Amino acid sequence: MNLDKVLYFLNHIKQKVWFYPVLYSIFAALLVVIIVILDLGILFNIENFTTPLLLTDIDIGETILGIIAGAFITITTFTFSITMVVLTMYTAQYSPRVVKNFLTRKDTLQSFGIFVSGFLYTMLVFVFLSSYPPDTMIISSTIGIIYILVGLIFFFRFINSVASYIQASNLIKRLKEISNYEIKIYKERIEDNQIVEKLPVEEEDQLFKFNSPDDGYIQVLDFKYLAEIATDYNVDIHFHKVIGQFVSKNTKIGTINQSKKPLSDQDKEDIIKKIANGIIIEEERVDQRDFAFTIQKIVEVALKALSPGINDPNTAIQCIQVTSLLLRDLSELPAGYLKMEGKDSEGGSLYIEAIDFEILLIDTYQQIVNYGLADVKVILEILKGLQIIKASASDSSRKSIMEFAEYLWRKILARDFDRLEVEMLRREKRELESI
Repeated sequence: MNLDKVLYFLNHIKQKVWFYPVLYSIFAALLVVIIVILDLGILFNIENFTTPLLLTDIDIGETILGIIAGAFITITTFTFSITMVVLTMYTAQYSPRVVKNFLTRKDTLQSFGIFVSGFLYTMLVFVFLSSYPPDTMIISSTIGIIYILVGLIFFFRFINSVASYIQASNLIKRLKEISNYEIKIYKERIEDNQIVEKLPVEEEDQLFKFNSPDDGYIQVLDFKYLAEIATDYNVDIHFHKVIGQFVSKNTKIGTINQSKKPLSDQDKEDIIKKIANGIIIEEERVDQRDFAFTIQKIVEVALKALSPGINDPNTAIQCIQVTSLLLRDLSELPAGYLKMEGKDSEGGSLYIEAIDFEILLIDTYQQIVNYGLADVKVILEILKGLQIIKASASDSSRKSIMEFAEYLWRKILARDFDRLEVEMLRREKRELESI
């Protein structure tokens, strides 16, 4: 079983808008069955086990449940309206990519589930009430009151979440937390395996390629499963693509080195099919195992803040500060290839390209430089961010940082900055060079 793929699909399902409404609706239906059994006294007479204050007659119960049903449908409508407004605002003010971060939040989805299942509960109870004996004392209306109280708690929780999440600072903070979590997982994977600077010697006649099974973004590479394939067939598998990269169908994404053990045509066909089972490719990128995508979202928030329509350089500066901290944690990691082995270390190995810090650095700051070059404060913050990154960087990363700093300085000299502004920038550049 491909564990990474199973975990991916479970997480993917949990982030669907329908998941919690369906799950909680099933709970509501089961609750109705239990309540009907209690109301009708099928197992025991509930009046002997509870206070009369919790029981009502059918007429009062119908009135209470009718009010509760109306309250649930009103709250549900209001909640969906607020959600649509927030999503529109996110698209216009921040980035279309961050819309999913709000829509898939657990408290948002749970709120939808409580409201929909609460309405379903009252409707199902209404159906059964019509068949109750006229003098029946029921507890279903009391349970309905408890349900609406829980719904109100989730409603206020949802409102608080919206009020918090629409603030740019809180959005950036949450994106940072997601990135930190994914970077932590990446570091743990490096610690559990090893980084090699170069691939084993590859002879052209001993290599055969494997292609992408589909078009889209690589979302999952099941490393353990793929490493076991390399071990079982005693070959070295080298992926040329990493999680988050876009690939097209029938284009090369890796090679297999069969120098240890020549493979038959049937073995080659089998191994390519198995490799395809260890890869998930979808039409859009996700945050899971792809910290570069989350960093890209922070960059997009910065670019929106720098646009003439919004003109909020302080938000852009906060984004630069956050990305500098994230890149600092990545700059200390070694470059090369992540080598993974199956249970049998004598067999073949899986090689995954480690992060290319230089590409990540350029992707993070190049657009901010182009759009923020007119604001000296933004450029100053980038230079300060490079200082933060360089202080913890490895030798190869330090070289990339200084090359980018030279690129930035050429951009600065090409513009007509005031002498005082140039001196401020020069001072930060000297500080960067001294680290």
